[in-house]
Amino acid sequence: MRRRSGAVALALLLGCAATGCGDSHTATDPRSAGQLLDSADRTMKALDSVTITSETVATGGGTVYSGRESTDLKSRCTSTARFRSGAELEQIRTGGTDYIHGNDMYFEMWGRETVPAMRTKPWLKSPVGAARDSDGLKDCTWPFKSFGKPTKGARTELAGRPAIPVEVRDKPGQSPFAREPGTYTFYIAAEGTPYLLKLGYKGPYNHVTTVFSDFGKPLDLHTPAPADTLDLSTVPSSG
Repeated sequence: MRRRSGAVALALLLGCAATGCGDSHTATDPRSAGQLLDSADRTMKALDSVTITSETVATGGGTVYSGRESTDLKSRCTSTARFRSGAELEQIRTGGTDYIHGNDMYFEMWGRETVPAMRTKPWLKSPVGAARDSDGLKDCTWPFKSFGKPTKGARTELAGRPAIPVEVRDKPGQSPFAREPGTYTFYIAAEGTPYLLKLGYKGPYNHVTTVFSDFGKPLDLHTPAPADTLDLSTVPSSG
């Protein structure tokens, strides 16, 4: 019995050495690059919450933007942002209302009219419909969308988590993420749920790194106290 057990064990060992069974970290994923992107898009769109951390660095050096957003991917989110100008912004969006907290530099660049009363409270309350692009406010959504011709890369790891990179070279006007053409690398979880873990972009002017985390984690979203808030709809224009 001992000899037979030893023979079986040896056969299993040799079989695994030949086929790679049990060696999951080097296993080949049968899915194509397009299938990986499509499954990641479907997975991310189905989430009811996610945290998105992003940094933009100029090709010549220097951080242009850094920010962090926790969102339901629809109409509720909270975010912080810092810009190269020195402007800093904290935002809370709940449905049709924005709560905005910015530093002095932010309001120097404010895309709307400013009045002295805006400096009396730490938070401003404003309708979402009043937001302008120059305000730098988040709309709580993200364009999880496949585009271009993807190329599948070799399996790797992100912070100890197995991932498969998929590269897409953008043609002008093709990408939903940037105005300029560039190269995108989507890192998709290789095991378990196919989350999009990271997105890298290299363009002619900027390099952007975006990391996704806290998949499905409940949002910790609280609006400021009324005593700390100035409702801009109640403030007369300075003319």
